Amino acid sequence: MKKFLVLILLAAGAYFAYDYIMKEKPVLEIKADKTITTQHSTDTDAPALVPARFGSVRGTATNVSDNLVKNIVLYYKLNGKPVHARIDQLSPGETKPFSTETIRLTHVEVTFFLEDMEYE
Repeated sequence: MKKFLVLILLAAGAYFAYDYIMKEKPVLEIKADKTITTQHSTDTDAPALVPARFGSVRGTATNVSDNLVKNIVLYYKLNGKPVHARIDQLSPGETKPFSTETIRLTHVEVTFFLEDMEYE
């Protein structure tokens, strides 16, 4: 029984050592949502057209680390098309808004996800 208790204590110690020393700490906290706009034709003599829909990803990025983070690039997929946003730098604890470029949407269901992020 004593050996089993020592084994459990060693396993718990190894887990906490991994969690505090080896595990990579988060640097950025990203909160984003899609923004959809619709453009209607205003020409009364023109035939009825389907309104054009455009979308982008907007949100905020927060630096949750203790270091200055520079040259942040967030790569998103919006309806399967790549879009990106850039932030020049974030000080520790600072929050800045971001927005990707606007693209024309071809699908009714609009999906987006964060594909990748780069920073220095």
